[in-house]
Amino acid sequence: MSQSIQKSLTRRGFLKNTTAASAAAAVASGIIPFFPSSVEAQGRTGSCFDDIYRLFHIDYEFGNYKEIFTGFDAEEIAQIFQEAGIQMVSYFAKCASGYSYYPTEIGVEHPGLKFDFVDKMTSALKKRGIRTLIYVFPARERRLHKTHPDWIYAAGNGLSLESGESYATMCFKTPYVDKVIIPQMKEIISRYDPDGLFVDIVLQQFLSDVCYCKYCKELFNNEVGGEIPKDESDPKSFAYRKWSNKHFEAHMDKVYRALSAEKPEIAIINNYCWMSRYPITPPKHFPHICWDTAAPNSGLYAWNFSIEARYVATLTDVQPDITWSLMSTRGNTWGDYSIREPEAYMQEFAIPLAGCGRTYISDDAYPSGDHDQAYMEICSAVNKRTQELEPHIKECKPVKDVAVLHSADSIWSRSPMIVTATWEAPPAYYPVCGAHKALIEGHVQMGILNSEVLVKTLQDYKALIIPNQRILNKQECEAIRRFVKNGGMIVATCETGTRDTNNNLLNNFSIADVLGVDFLETSGTENCYLRMRTKDDTYNLPATDVQVTGNYMRVKTITAKTLLELVPPYEGIKTGTPPPALVAECPGVTVNSYGKGKAIYCAPQIFTSYFKEDTPVIRKLALWIFGQIYPNESRTIFLDNTPVNVEVFFNHRGNERFVHLINYSGDKREIGSSHTQDFTTVHDISVRVKLPEKPKRVTVVPGSKNIDFNYSGGWLKFEALPLPIHHVYRIDL
Repeated sequence: MSQSIQKSLTRRGFLKNTTAASAAAAVASGIIPFFPSSVEAQGRTGSCFDDIYRLFHIDYEFGNYKEIFTGFDAEEIAQIFQEAGIQMVSYFAKCASGYSYYPTEIGVEHPGLKFDFVDKMTSALKKRGIRTLIYVFPARERRLHKTHPDWIYAAGNGLSLESGESYATMCFKTPYVDKVIIPQMKEIISRYDPDGLFVDIVLQQFLSDVCYCKYCKELFNNEVGGEIPKDESDPKSFAYRKWSNKHFEAHMDKVYRALSAEKPEIAIINNYCWMSRYPITPPKHFPHICWDTAAPNSGLYAWNFSIEARYVATLTDVQPDITWSLMSTRGNTWGDYSIREPEAYMQEFAIPLAGCGRTYISDDAYPSGDHDQAYMEICSAVNKRTQELEPHIKECKPVKDVAVLHSADSIWSRSPMIVTATWEAPPAYYPVCGAHKALIEGHVQMGILNSEVLVKTLQDYKALIIPNQRILNKQECEAIRRFVKNGGMIVATCETGTRDTNNNLLNNFSIADVLGVDFLETSGTENCYLRMRTKDDTYNLPATDVQVTGNYMRVKTITAKTLLELVPPYEGIKTGTPPPALVAECPGVTVNSYGKGKAIYCAPQIFTSYFKEDTPVIRKLALWIFGQIYPNESRTIFLDNTPVNVEVFFNHRGNERFVHLINYSGDKREIGSSHTQDFTTVHDISVRVKLPEKPKRVTVVPGSKNIDFNYSGGWLKFEALPLPIHHVYRIDL
């Protein structure tokens, strides 16, 4: 696209065109639009994230271009952002190629830069009351890697970190942090006084690869002893993981303390670092957490946003001041200038809003610095929808019903060297991913809890899923015992509680008394079967041997009763997917009474199998198992006559309850992820909500359309309106 055409798309006539196009996109999405006459400037008091729900990221990755920001008009661009309803913008000071977009005394200025971009953009945004986040890619170096090659990140597998003649990735455990990273960040803060810094690609150095530079080797030898392991067969691999995690957190803490000395209220956003891939509660001094999750060319926002929302929202139970958001790409991946359907963005950002989070739209600007009008129209429509919903999201919390344990130690026990190498969830995460997928498709109100959150809040839930969580520490075991004794219901699978906190195999389950079974050994097979002897109409389960991939635990019952038998592979064949044997081998699913509650144990890896295979019968079986101790009538909310592509979020705020229903629709394809498009309206959804009293009213928000309802026996029931993409129902008690 020529510069002249780009300019014609970004002049002051933008809002008029945007409003009309936004309305059309909203109506097509089944959303009634609301467009205020103007967007008021945001005040600059209190925490910079307190009232920010509409964030915007501009990916200025121009390292490969000779001419950049030609004819750039920061005032014009900032005005477009304001008119599009954007409250906070993140924009570049240092890109992934190691170039700086301002006249730095520490880094290397982009050779095609003719003016101080950061200054112009910051000034224009501040003039309009738009919050400022300045993006920094701290590890890339274009000069000192030649004079200090010992500072270069010496990747073991070279999976995600690059080094070359032009630039190199520098290790965060070398003097580079004190000599360059912190001084340059201080330089940015002192010159431009932003609200915060958006720091990218930090976690990857610690979880995506292993560095063998001399500094890492010396540190590991001094603090742990010996050489850094080469692979996971090394006895010290788990110790390495704990050591690497310690330095990961120490690095972020060091940078924060240095920068807060420069500006005490500075917000440091470490992209990716505190999401579900690193299920540890962040320190209080990190006010906001976010991640640009797996892009459409390799992932699916409808799924990734959901699992992150279900996890991050629970962190606010132990860190109530933390806010969070999820970031998308405009096209199929970063640096891609394609544009997706307007309905896709509406659907994707409905998920973090329903999960009590915020939206973070992104764009790949043109090298001139201008933006595509067609895409900005979509951003405006999304922001208008967000603005409508803000009064019904602010201060909301998810209703606590079903919890899923997401133990960091259990992840590290499976992948102590390379935890995650890609955007997509690797195998160590499959148990939780599968539990999440099965539960949201079963319309279960659920939250994903890390170990600390579980210990502190489990008593507030009604049921708990423990999906193959190999390590349960003492505090977790005590919390689980207390929970079940007091009437809680749990489902645990496969190797749950079979290892100690040093990743050594135990002699029995750490909660064997709760489960009522003892383990004998782990099978060496790649599949097994759970024998369903009779058909179940409630879950539409056939009477068959249901194949579950992966190994399983051979167990014997002590106080538990067998619900389903486990059938081994035919003739003991260990590889592939041989048919079931004729005779069952041991209990496959058991149930045990413990105090006032009950515990189900499932010997195979049912959730991992479902995530890998996506076979509907496995989901039905998993929900059947869960339903044996926690049926619909026990839950806080359940849906009738609802397809698996509809997801429900149930939130509360004082005397209000909010039910979010979100539809999903994708295309048929053989390669890559489905594209979200062409939503088929879902009719005849019946919603049932357990309430202590008859509500005063049920309305659709935004707006105030009244919904007819019945209340009987402690249950509210109403028929949902035909669902295009996203509807929100407010229940007033």
